[in-house]
Formats: sequence, structure tokens, C-alpha cells
Amino acid sequence: MRELVFNIEFLSDIVLHATSNTEGKIDPLEFIPGSNFLGMVAKNYDDFADSFKVFHSGLVRFMDANLLVNDKLYYKTPYSFYKKKILEENEEEFIYNHHIADIKWQPKQLRKGFIDPDIDNGLKLYEIKYNYAQKSSYDKNRRRSKSGNMYGYKAMPKGLKWQFKVKIDSKISQKDIDLIEETLLKSTRLGKSKSSEYGRVKITKAQDCSPDIEIESSNELTYIYANSRLALVDENGNPSLDPIHLIEGLTKENIDYSKIQIKTNNYRQYNNKMRRHTHERVVINKGSVFALKGLSKEQKEKLKEGAGVYLSEGFGELLINPKFLLEAKIKLIKESKKENIEIDKIKATFKDNTLNYLKAKHNSKIEKLELADNVYKFIEEYRDLYSNISNSQWGTIRSICVADVSEDIKEKPNYKKDEIEKYKLNKIKEYISEGKVKWSQAQQEKLLKHKLNFIQLLAMEMPKAQDRGGKNAN
Repeated sequence: MRELVFNIEFLSDIVLHATSNTEGKIDPLEFIPGSNFLGMVAKNYDDFADSFKVFHSGLVRFMDANLLVNDKLYYKTPYSFYKKKILEENEEEFIYNHHIADIKWQPKQLRKGFIDPDIDNGLKLYEIKYNYAQKSSYDKNRRRSKSGNMYGYKAMPKGLKWQFKVKIDSKISQKDIDLIEETLLKSTRLGKSKSSEYGRVKITKAQDCSPDIEIESSNELTYIYANSRLALVDENGNPSLDPIHLIEGLTKENIDYSKIQIKTNNYRQYNNKMRRHTHERVVINKGSVFALKGLSKEQKEKLKEGAGVYLSEGFGELLINPKFLLEAKIKLIKESKKENIEIDKIKATFKDNTLNYLKAKHNSKIEKLELADNVYKFIEEYRDLYSNISNSQWGTIRSICVADVSEDIKEKPNYKKDEIEKYKLNKIKEYISEGKVKWSQAQQEKLLKHKLNFIQLLAMEMPKAQDRGGKNAN
């Protein structure tokens, strides 16, 4: 099939939901589904010479977009990737493939982020930092926020770049191919709330960045990576989650269920052209991994053509034996989630009191940003180390940090104000080393080497980070 390759850049934050729910917790998507690009082109549905061939025959496939990091194509983290839940002191972090590695310690599955498929020098992991905003509907008559209509959006940030393909069969006319390309290049909106501050994008033609990572393996097992969502159906056309329906001819003997790692989802697709939701879909999520035995060369080639249904919307794309699934152990290299912007403190002194006041405010903001950044880095590095610490213990530590200790030290007149911090740090040390739940030596040392303001902010943020980790563990 002929391939058209495009890059898409976010010119504003973008909202893409993983479900069609309108209430409750709504998770964002970590990628751009091909159905979004199909929807862009479908606006000109009636202008195509043969609309049925373009949109309903499967001869044109609008593929999912993959993340671009420094002009390199990254893939959704495979669900077969695990790491040690708790590292020893100064221990390097490695990623282990569940279907190969002999795991004898407590593992933790990686579920988020994107990986650089070039693993020769280690595995680079990139996670998107989402922006959350609380919104309210607007009451035009009263010219204020509408009561009881609060909602929130979790959006992918401005500046992200992606690459996607449109695969086109030779049976599609050149006129229709040109219209597909022209429509995509003129499209400037994506996702939800496009009439608000969200949804601005720029699409351009591009060179294919897809790396050559599929390897011929002599192993009896073939490892298959889902580079898009999969919608499988059984012999009666009913939705199925059994990998036996990846292609015709598979039997139970061809499948090693013990080595399979998948996540599933169900949702209802909204068709903007038809102005309604379609029937509910049951899908296997992008990043899922299958292990099949005794596949023939013909079966492997068939799998590369796509599996399941809804191929025109980007479903069914598979990678056969990508090299990042063939290594038992890979060293982990985390990449930054955000750009580092250096803002210097003002050191000059001024005669004008207003300028000195503004200088103090400026430097104070920088100090707070530096503190928040250091706390964030600490949480990312040591979240697993403190996974057994309850929210109530963090709450007690925070209470110690903000407590008024004047009554405690009034009988000690030699105490100076700058010694109050030392007093509170000693109280924290006493609590975590002699309390009902004694912390480990490593936990104590990592915490107590920081100042009181750091510990106070950490005690506020660590429970939130642990709660987010728990919710994502389902």
C-alpha cells in the first residue's frame, strides 16, 4: 500500500478522552487515534469520487500517531515491561520483559509513557506531563458561571509533536488521494472543546521516521506488539478478547497465555457525520504483547497487514518481534517530561524600595519553583521506596512542620527563631524512628537530609503521587 506521512504539532493544549463518559473520572488518551484523522477527512465526505472506497472498504487506513521526541519516533510502553518495586541503595534501575526474564522479586508493571525503540544504549522512557484545568459552563443570561456545572479537562501540553501515516491501496484514485492530503494539511483543530482554548494543531508533510526494529528470530515463540488498539471478532462476528482470533488458522496450541500481557477497554465511538454514538466497542489496548508459537512465514506476513476490524480507523497494527521485546533486561534511562527553563535570581541592590520589593518577590518565586522541582524529582526517584508509608503518617509529618511550638520551647529561652527548624526536624526524626510504625534506615536518611520546607511540601505531595499510582495499577 502507498503511504502518506504527516507530522502534527500541538499549538495549544489538546483534550483527548479514552472513554465517551460524561461523568466521573475520565482518563485521557496517551496517543492520537487514527479515527481523529479519518474524521478530519470525512468533513469532505461528499466531495470524494468514491466515498465508499475511501471510508468503508478498508482500502484507506488512517493510522494512529506516534510521539516524536527529538525527531525520533517513540512507541507506547509495552505492558510486558516490569521493574523492581523497591530498589536497594545505589542500585541501577532496569526494565525486565515479563515473557523472558526470571522475576523472583516484587515487580511493578510499567503502564505509562513512551519508549525509544533503539535500546542498544539503554531504554529511554518519556512520560507526558498533562495539564489539568477546572472549568465552568457560562450562563449567558446572568453573565456569570452556571451554578452546578463545573468540569475538568486533563490535556496534553502544547508543543508535543507526533507522526502518523495514511495507508492507501492502489485501487484509490489519484483525485481522492490528493483530496485526502489537501484536507489533512488544511485541518487545524483536534480533540474536545475545540471552540475553547484547546485543540489548535498544525499538520505538515514529513519524512518517515519509523525505525527498522522487527527482527527474524529462530525462537519458537513469536512476540507481537500491538502498535494500535485491536478489535477482534469471533467466527460469528461478536467482539472477542481471545488472541486466537488475531488471524484465521490459530489454535489454542499456538498461544502461550502465560506470557501474554494485555489491557482492555470498552467505549462508544461518536460519529460526527451521523451525529450519534455507534455501538459499544470492546478493544485490546495499544501496547499489549502476545506470545504465539509455531507461526509460519505466511501467517507472520498476514499479521503485518493488520488484525481484527476497524482497520480504516487505525486499529489492528502489529509489530512482529520488535527488538525491545527480545531482551530480558534493559537499563532504564528516564527522559525529562518538561523543558528546563533557567531564570536567574536578581543579585543587584537598589536605592528604590519598590525595586527592592519587586526583587524580593522575584527571587522568592524562583526559590519556590526550585523547591517544587526538587520535591518533584525526589518523588519520581523514591516513590517506590516510600510506597508503604500511609497518608496519615505523611499528614502527621506535615502537622509537625506547621505546628506552633512556642509552648514547647517557652521554658528554653536560649532557643532562637532559627533553631525552631532544628527542633521540628528532631521531632520528625523521633516520630519516624521511634513511632508505632518505624521507618527503614534508608527512608529516614533520604528524608532527614532535607530542610523543613522541603519536607513540608513533600508530605503534601507524596500522598497524591501514591494515590495516582494506585489508581493506575488496575
